[in-house]
Amino acid sequence: MNIPATTLSSGVRRYAKFLLCMSGLGGLLYGVDVGVIAAALPYIERTTTFTADEIGLVVGMALWGSLPASLVAGLFAEWFGRKRMIIVSALLFLASLPIVCAAGWFPGGNLWLMVGGRALQGASAGLFGVIVPMYLAECLDADSRGKGTGIFQLMLTIGLVFVAVVGFAVTYFVGDARKAVEEKARAHNLIVYEQKTDAQNEPVWQVDAAGKKEPVLVPKRAKDGQTIVDDKKIDFDFIRRTIPPSQLHSWVRAWQAIFFLSCIPGLVLFFGAFRLKESARWLYRKGRMAEAHAALAANNGEERAQAILADMIAADKAAEAEKAKNAAATDSLLQRKYVIPFILAVIVLACTQTTGINSVLNYSVTIFQKTGMPGAFANISDVGVKVMNCALTIVACMLVDKKGRKFLLEIGTLGIIFGLCGVGAIFFAISKGWVAASLTTGILATIFFFAYISFYAVGPGVCVWLALTELMPTRIRANGIAIAMIINQGISALIATVFPQWCASTHDNGSVFFVLAGFTVVYFITAAFFLPETKGRTLEEVEQYFTTGKMPPQKQKT
Repeated sequence: MNIPATTLSSGVRRYAKFLLCMSGLGGLLYGVDVGVIAAALPYIERTTTFTADEIGLVVGMALWGSLPASLVAGLFAEWFGRKRMIIVSALLFLASLPIVCAAGWFPGGNLWLMVGGRALQGASAGLFGVIVPMYLAECLDADSRGKGTGIFQLMLTIGLVFVAVVGFAVTYFVGDARKAVEEKARAHNLIVYEQKTDAQNEPVWQVDAAGKKEPVLVPKRAKDGQTIVDDKKIDFDFIRRTIPPSQLHSWVRAWQAIFFLSCIPGLVLFFGAFRLKESARWLYRKGRMAEAHAALAANNGEERAQAILADMIAADKAAEAEKAKNAAATDSLLQRKYVIPFILAVIVLACTQTTGINSVLNYSVTIFQKTGMPGAFANISDVGVKVMNCALTIVACMLVDKKGRKFLLEIGTLGIIFGLCGVGAIFFAISKGWVAASLTTGILATIFFFAYISFYAVGPGVCVWLALTELMPTRIRANGIAIAMIINQGISALIATVFPQWCASTHDNGSVFFVLAGFTVVYFITAAFFLPETKGRTLEEVEQYFTTGKMPPQKQKT
C-alpha cells in the first residue's frame, strides 16, 4: 500500500524530515572525515617534521582507524541498537578534534597525537558508514528508500564541499604555504640540477684538478623558464630558519582551525540523535512489537506502519514455512540466499574504493598542482570539483528511484573510466615532455576530474549505500554490512596510504590512473551482468529473490 505523503499528519511529515536531517548529518561528518585532511595537508606538511611516509600514515590512519570500527559496528548495532550507536559515533568524532589539534602545540608537531586523533576520526567514520545507511534502509519504505539513503551520500558530498571551502578561505586569508616555501627554497638555491647540454644536445663534461671527468650541472627549468624546487632538500629545519615565526605560527593555527570548524555539525548530530526513534526492524527482531509499531508510525503514519509490519510478519512466516519443508534442514549461512548477496555487496564496495575516490579527494589539491595549477587555482578547482560532486548527487537522488540502481551504476562506471583515463593521459604527456605542466594542462585535468567526480556521484556515490543495505538479507544484514565495510575500508586505507609513493615510484606518468580505470571495468561488468534491480522492492522481496532466484511480482500501488 502506498499512502501519499500529503495525507500524512504534519507530525509524521515533520519527524520524517528530522530523521533524514539527522541521518544526513552522519553522512556529512563521514565526508568531513574523508576530506578534511586535503584542506589541512598543505599546512601540516610545512609545519611538522613528518616524513613523506609519516604524512601518508596521517592521511591513511583515518581509513585504517575505520577498519576495527566497521568490524564491530554491526555487532554493537545488534546489541545496543542503531540509535545508541549513532550517538556514540558522533561522540567519537567530537573527541577526535582536540586530540588532532593538540599535535600542533609541539614544535614540529606530535606524530602520535596526530595519528591517534585521525584514528579516532576513522573509528567514527567506520561506525557512521555501517550504521546510518542501515538505519535509513530499515526506517524507510520501498518507495522512498532510494532517495532517503541518497541523502546520506548527498550530505557526505556537502561535507566534502564544506572542508574544501574552508581550505580555500584559509588559503586566501593565511596565504599559500607551498608557494611561500618554494620562494625561500629558490632564494637559497635548493633547486633541481641537470647536466648541461651543448647546441647539438650532447652532454657537457669537465675535468677536475685530479683529472677526473665529471658532468657540468645547471639548474633544471620548467617549460616556463622557472627553476624547479628540489622538495627532497626542504625539511622543517630549513622552513623554521627561513619563515618568520609569526607566519609559521599562523600556518599551524590554520590547519587547527580547519579541524575545529568541523565540530559544529558534530554537536548538532550528537544532541539531535537523542530525539530519533530506534529502528523498527531492530525492535521487531527483539520482540518489542509495540515499540516497533510506534517507530514505524512516527515516520510512516499509522496506516502505512500497519502494512509494513504486516509485510515483516509475512516474511517471517514464509521463512518458517521454507524451513518446515525439511524438518532436518538448518538455516546455514552458506546457503545461496546469504552467500550470493554478500559476495555481490563486497564486490560493489571493493570496486567503489578501487575507483580511487578517497585518495583522489585526499590529494586533490596536490594533484592539481602537479598538473600545473598554481596554489590558489588548485584550491578553487578543488572546491569546484566537490561542488559538482554535491550537485550531481542531488540529481542522482532524484533519479535513483525512477531509473533504478543498475542503470545509474552502468552509466556511472563508464564515465569514471573516461575521467580516469583522461587524467592519466595528461600526466603521461607531461612525464614524456610532450607538453609542459601549465595552467592549461591544469584546466584540462580539472575537466576530466569533473567528469570523473560527476559520474561517480551519479552512479556509485549514491548506489553503493543502497547495494550495501538492500542486498543483505535481514539475518546477516548488521554483521554482513560490517564485514563488507571492513573490506571496503581496508582497500581504501591501503590505496590512500600508498598513493603518494605509488605516484612517485611511477614518476607521475599517469599509470596509477590507468590501473584504477582497469578496476572500474570490473565494476561495470558486475553492475551490468550480476546485480538485480531493487528499485521499488521491499527488503523482504529482495531477500526472496536470492532465496528462489526469481523476483516476486511487484505489488500494485493503491
